[in-house]
Amino acid sequence: MVLVLTEKILSIWHYLQQAPLWVTIIYSSVILLVALLGVYLYLILLKPKSIKEKIIPIDESSLRDSIAHQAQRGVDIANAQLELSELDKRRGQEMFYIALYGTVSSGKSSFIKTLLPEQQIETDVLTGTTKTIHVFKYKNLAIIDLPGLDDFDAELEQISIDETLRSHVVVFLTDSDLTQTEMRVITKLKRTKKPLVIALNKADRYGEDEQKQIITALKSKTHKKHPVALISTGGFETIVYQDAKGKQHKKVQPRQANITPLLGAIEQVVENNPEVLNRFRDASILMLAQQKLNYAQTEFNYQQAESVISDYTKKAVFGAMASVAPGSDLVIQGTLATKMVQNICALYEISPKAMEVDQVIRMTGGKLKTSVSLILAVAGNALKAFPGIGTAAGGITHAVSYGMIFNALGNAVLESISTLGVLDAQATQQKFEENLLGPAQTLAKDLAKMALKIK
Repeated sequence: MVLVLTEKILSIWHYLQQAPLWVTIIYSSVILLVALLGVYLYLILLKPKSIKEKIIPIDESSLRDSIAHQAQRGVDIANAQLELSELDKRRGQEMFYIALYGTVSSGKSSFIKTLLPEQQIETDVLTGTTKTIHVFKYKNLAIIDLPGLDDFDAELEQISIDETLRSHVVVFLTDSDLTQTEMRVITKLKRTKKPLVIALNKADRYGEDEQKQIITALKSKTHKKHPVALISTGGFETIVYQDAKGKQHKKVQPRQANITPLLGAIEQVVENNPEVLNRFRDASILMLAQQKLNYAQTEFNYQQAESVISDYTKKAVFGAMASVAPGSDLVIQGTLATKMVQNICALYEISPKAMEVDQVIRMTGGKLKTSVSLILAVAGNALKAFPGIGTAAGGITHAVSYGMIFNALGNAVLESISTLGVLDAQATQQKFEENLLGPAQTLAKDLAKMALKIK
């Protein structure tokens, strides 16, 4: 191929030397373009593809059906149902909700007093929380006054983020450059994808150059994605002045309020399209309801799975009392093991094929060939803790051994399904091995008690 290619190139070069100059130029240009196209395609193929987060919209009707289905299973759907009830309520009110963040001294209360006529404000305490979160309502406007960031703990922070998802717009009040605490909260707020406006309160305390520096710092820390409004929420200020005799005096006087720039910034992010914000608000609340349903379902499944494991462990102990030795491949109690695996899968609404279940039993059973002596040793040591039993062996020791095997298998299957979403034989075998070789002395003693009662 190299020789043929070389011959062709030399032949073409010979013809080009005899051809007019314009033919050589055109031919060279075409060759150059083809070469550049090849390099471009090569780079495109090698360039790593960016993975964009795919947002799957939640169908409200399907979510409501899912909640009803999980309720029939016995799952605690109260929190998910509460979100849907809140969604229905806010749809009926047709109010515009603003989540208000800020530190204790940032001027949130003054902002609310300036924005809403105090004599006509309706005040509610947010339901479903032991923390103080107030809702100030006036006509079609509602301000969610969240506690100061200084008082945030893990519970209150999560409650505030949830309330942000139920709102239309977020206003973040600060009176200086952002602190580490404020930046941490803003980072979490950005994940909600809600329109965010940063308001620099008490801006009149700074000179023009200082204002520009703070604005630059705020935009830099937020990647210039959110508007910054210079405002003054009013309140009072203390002025120190000196009289003609040189004596200093203090005077408290009201500070002039000006929140017009903030209102303009809110209008800017709203873009006079409340319908889009309402749909986005609805989608956020549906997502929140789905998350709470998933959490409740996970807790329920895990508790039920542990109950299944405990039940079949007891059955294994009872069935092993007449056994001579624990089978290294679970043949003796294979039916019980298969039923346990199938029941755990059914809880997670997974329907593995019979061959997949058999593969799990076979692979974990194969591991027992090298672990039987260890299991028997642990079981025997556990029995020594009971007076009058001593080094008792036989049926009781074997029963404890089977109990340990079933407990290890059940928990291995549970972790595989809850983590991967499928019954994975290899992952189950690995976790089964860890469970067998892990701290099993306490479990063995509990199983020994059970075996002695059966005996």
